Amino acid sequence: MQTICSLFFAVIKVFSAYFALLGLCTLLRRRPATGPVALSRFAVLVAARNEASCIVGLIESLKKQNYPPDLVDIWVLPNNCTDDTAGVARQAGARVMDMPAHVQSKGAALNCAADRLLRSGRAYDAFCVFDADNEADPSFLAEMNRALAGARIAKSRILAKNPFQSGIAGCYEIYFCTANRFLNRAREQLGLSARVIGTGFAIRRDYLQELGGFPCRTMTEDAELYAACLTRGERIAYCEKAITYDEEPLTLKESLIQRRRWMSGIADVARLTLTTQLSAFACRPSLSGLDGMLQFIYPTLQAFTPIFLALALLGGSLTLPGLLLSLPLAYLGALGMALPALLLEGRLSPRLWKGLLLYPLFMATFLPLQLLALVKKQTVWKEIRHTGVRLQALNDSHSA
Repeated sequence: MQTICSLFFAVIKVFSAYFALLGLCTLLRRRPATGPVALSRFAVLVAARNEASCIVGLIESLKKQNYPPDLVDIWVLPNNCTDDTAGVARQAGARVMDMPAHVQSKGAALNCAADRLLRSGRAYDAFCVFDADNEADPSFLAEMNRALAGARIAKSRILAKNPFQSGIAGCYEIYFCTANRFLNRAREQLGLSARVIGTGFAIRRDYLQELGGFPCRTMTEDAELYAACLTRGERIAYCEKAITYDEEPLTLKESLIQRRRWMSGIADVARLTLTTQLSAFACRPSLSGLDGMLQFIYPTLQAFTPIFLALALLGGSLTLPGLLLSLPLAYLGALGMALPALLLEGRLSPRLWKGLLLYPLFMATFLPLQLLALVKKQTVWKEIRHTGVRLQALNDSHSA
């Protein structure tokens, strides 16, 4: 048993070293493409369930884009709503596409809408996907249009809309900054594939048709889409200048509900697609393919960390004083990732002190959530209510 534990922790260290090494590549410089590009016609898709409190902010931000308004259609996709999301969206100036009763997830709503629009003959060149609680930077569509000139799918930079509302919201800001900087930007600098994380991405019509629509078998449509790109050898571009602002949960309870859904969905995607990923990699070996598979395998490995720690303690290869001594080092290690990410992203602020103090604990809670995802599959989408906080209002309140 001692040998198995030692082997497990050695594998974890190898994975950690690999991701840390790739993360350092964020410091590299890659010359961006220049020159004029043709303007695309965008369909913006927003799946919404009881989002009347916040959807106006997103619609208004999309109407203030530095992009020809006649080339943008905003489609809100209400599903299983008990509030007036549809009416509020129409009043704000969006188009509304009602979803059938069987649509029970964001991925299914996106797939249903894409199918209708692709068959309608509307001349859309690309589709953008947002959550109803998002707001888009004014240059979002212009930058995505440029990114799609060289790629068929692109992911935006994502930041918290409300990082100072609570310590938990601050943790999300840090989490997304580390993903932006050490995951997606690092891979873009190396010419590897970025990862679709959450919301704020764009996909060209031809590639969406090739995929047969948006994948929607699990509750994490972003991970499914990434897996589909991975198996096809499709590189996802990272569009750093296109920014999506996301409203974050304020309490630990809401955060655990949300992240349990993430972990359950990612575990489902890994189960459904890992064999296909391995087959695709065997036929077409690439660093992007290997990197993607490792990203899907790592959460499963991490999930077993508490079990192997317990076995190591019982077997005597790890002592309780030794474990307790390692906890402060792990805490400082998490801060050692958080602070550079915030600094490089230009988001370091004294007002994030609560988030910084909580961040190592926030990351530690992923371990039991990952383990729970392996032993108990989540099939019911649990709603998280949004406060409807606006980005500009929040900025104004902190400037006053």
